[in-house]
Amino acid sequence: MGVLTVRSVVMFAIERQNKIKEILFKEKRVDVFELSNLFSVTEVTIRRDLDKLQNEGFLIKTYGGAILNEESMVTSSIMELDEISEEKKMIGKIASQLIDDEDAVFLSSGTTSLEIAKNLQDKRITIVTNDILIGYELKDKIGIKVIVTGGDLIQSTSILAGGFALQALNGININKAFIGVKGVSFDAGYTLGSHEEVMVMQAVKRISNDVIIVADYTKFNNTAFAKLGDLTIASKVVTNKQVPSEYKRYYFERGIKLYTAFEFE
Repeated sequence: MGVLTVRSVVMFAIERQNKIKEILFKEKRVDVFELSNLFSVTEVTIRRDLDKLQNEGFLIKTYGGAILNEESMVTSSIMELDEISEEKKMIGKIASQLIDDEDAVFLSSGTTSLEIAKNLQDKRITIVTNDILIGYELKDKIGIKVIVTGGDLIQSTSILAGGFALQALNGININKAFIGVKGVSFDAGYTLGSHEEVMVMQAVKRISNDVIIVADYTKFNNTAFAKLGDLTIASKVVTNKQVPSEYKRYYFERGIKLYTAFEFE
């Protein structure tokens, strides 16, 4: 009984501290007296909560309360973005090793596909892309023929879509298509940011012998605006070792090859 009582108190403390975080995110400051009334606990208990959150770098205690440590929040966000960037670089290195000389390769738009382009060295290949940044990245790489589809530039992106992009794909054949996605989920499948992107990627799928999804681990269990297809549309997936285990099992059971850093360490 004593163990259960202690456990319930600890859980309540964690829940209370999480609620304090929510309030701080919204209001930027909290008051000890108001929190004491809100949670029906003593001011001493609230001060202990604030001490813990200050030690975590989440807030800065003030007289009678605390304020959000916004500098720490910015630093945490930058660190998280840096981590994701490193994971995308790893995907780029792995995916580039799946490309052979004489391949005709499609690279979809996005920062992950851009990392693939950065890792293409000493290869005699043809690259087709609907991303103007990828085209620019490859412009000086000897041995690589680059075809940029043309088309309508989607606002605030480097993505080309629309009729001209689709027309550029007519009559060509692709050995390997690397498609970056915004979301991966069991319910929605692979999703992208716009219907225009989906239309181009659907055309790419039709002309490609091998469709390979590239997505960092943060894309899993997320859903973007437009559906590209079910999780079975690709024969291979390149991601990070942090990918949720239920997806690893799903791909294994369906014979879809999953590439992570483990295969290349």
